[in-house]
Amino acid sequence: MYVDIESLGTFSRTARAGAERAAENLTGMTGIETAVDVTEVTLASADELGRNGERVGIVVDFEGGIDGTSILTFSPEGVEMLLDTLLPGAGVEESAVEEVGNVVTSGFVGGWADHLGTPIDISPPEYVEGTGAELFDGAEFERDRAFVFRNRVGAVGEELDVEFHMFPDSDSMQEMLAGGDEEIPVEKLTTLREMARTGAQTASETVSAMTGIDTGVDITHLRFVPVEDVPAELCDREYVGVVLEFEGALGGYVVILFDETSAREVVSALVPGAEEVETFDGERRSAMKEIGNVMTSSFIDGWANVLNTTIDISPPQFVHDMGRAVAESVVARLGQKQAFAFLFDATLHADDREFDCEIYAIPDEDELRAALGDLDPDATAERTTKAGSL
Repeated sequence: MYVDIESLGTFSRTARAGAERAAENLTGMTGIETAVDVTEVTLASADELGRNGERVGIVVDFEGGIDGTSILTFSPEGVEMLLDTLLPGAGVEESAVEEVGNVVTSGFVGGWADHLGTPIDISPPEYVEGTGAELFDGAEFERDRAFVFRNRVGAVGEELDVEFHMFPDSDSMQEMLAGGDEEIPVEKLTTLREMARTGAQTASETVSAMTGIDTGVDITHLRFVPVEDVPAELCDREYVGVVLEFEGALGGYVVILFDETSAREVVSALVPGAEEVETFDGERRSAMKEIGNVMTSSFIDGWANVLNTTIDISPPQFVHDMGRAVAESVVARLGQKQAFAFLFDATLHADDREFDCEIYAIPDEDELRAALGDLDPDATAERTTKAGSL
């Protein structure tokens, strides 16, 4: 399969339009003011898409201008709140979930139908519940699919968490994403994802070596998102970490963020006598910058090796702020040059303690396209394997 980046952007906007119509449908049904938080196109396998928490929702098949499957899910608390608004005291019933889900899904699919200028029919909704991983594992969609369209809808002042995943079949995807002047084989994007996974693993090993905290890579994604949606990808909580710029044949930004508890553990391991960390200043701030710098070097050096080029990184900028505020500072710089971003993200975890570190890499889109043009997936796979075994 070949992918045209401009087409990818066009259909990302279409997914956004569908999500906005779905949010309007949900608001019209319940009176709860809803809005789209995230629109993204994700290159991921089914097991990487599912959340661990319990979800409730529906599965719907669609055909016409585009064929495929969709999964609309709510958190249990969110669906209970919605149904109590519609049917006070009735509790959560499958038929009610199907009714709400059908109306919302119709909004999503209707946005696509308008863009394509053709009707799209949807099947009767099928009620599902379970963990996110279980729902995706049970859905009958093709496992070799290149991309998944994902939207998240929330509400101001309410515990509402709605996610819509759209899985066009391979023929529909090929028709949508091919035909432009700068087509890229999807194998090259898959190689990029593996490159990021290898880099995240190397960064994880760096953390373990420097701190003695045994960490591993939980999951790695490659997402294509509107630049303005990047901050919504981060949890709205306080982080401690660094932001670095990289440049050379490939430029962009790396953001490494620890939750405050994990940051204190890291500093305690690096700075003698810092077990009771109250503030991140002086030696403690230097320690965070040091580990962020070394982790970024580990991550980016793998990219440079795979791309067979040189990539330099800037001195780290220390950050201690809400996640979205940190991302907004990066987006302000990126948004001057590009409307969309390829966002690589990975989460590090530790088996024996509460530990959370998130890595985000956002390359410059034009420079990434140029690098992809020179990329040989077969040769790159060999270099990636060697880098991962070091």
